[in-house]
Amino acid sequence: MNRDYQKIAEITLKSLSNTSWADISLDEIKKKSRVKSFKTLVKSKKDLLIKINNYFDHKLFLMSSKIEKSSDKDMIFEIIMMRFDILQQHRKGMVSIFKSFKKKPSQLFFLIPELLESIIMMIQYTNISTKGKIGQLKIKGVFLIYVSSFLIWLKDDSASLDKTMIALDNYLNQANKILKFVS
Repeated sequence: MNRDYQKIAEITLKSLSNTSWADISLDEIKKKSRVKSFKTLVKSKKDLLIKINNYFDHKLFLMSSKIEKSSDKDMIFEIIMMRFDILQQHRKGMVSIFKSFKKKPSQLFFLIPELLESIIMMIQYTNISTKGKIGQLKIKGVFLIYVSSFLIWLKDDSASLDKTMIALDNYLNQANKILKFVS
C-alpha cells in the first residue's frame, strides 16, 4: 500500500476519534496528513472511505500469513477475526463512521463492491475455492456473515470481543449446514 494512502487513512481514523464523520472535512485531513498529493489521491469523502477500507485490507494482508491450515470454517473464522482485531484498533473512528450512516445506510451502497473485494481477498487467504456456483454462494455467504458480525462487533465492548466471536461462530455453523444441504 502506498505510504501516502496509509497516512491518510490513519489520520482520518485518528481524527474520527474526536469528530463525527459528518463534521470531518477533506481540508482538515489534508492539513493534518501533510500529504502533498492529497487532492489527486482523495477527491471526496467516498474516496476517503475507500482508502480506509483498503488500509484495513493491507493490514490484513500483512497478518494473513499467520493463518494456520485447518478446516475451511476455522480458517475463515480466523481471518474475519483478524480483520475485527484491526478494526478494534480504530474502534472510535469506525463507530463514528457507522453512526453517521446509521440513519441513511443507502449512502454506503457505493462501498459494497469494495467490501466484496475485501471478502474475496479474505477467502483467498484461506485457500477456499470460489469457483462455480458454490464458490459464488460462499462469497455472498461470507459477505453476509461479515456484515452481520460487524453489527455485533459495534455493540461488543469487551476487550476480547467474546460476543463477536460467538456470533461469528454461530453464523459460520449455520452457513456450513446450508452449504452442506445445497451441495
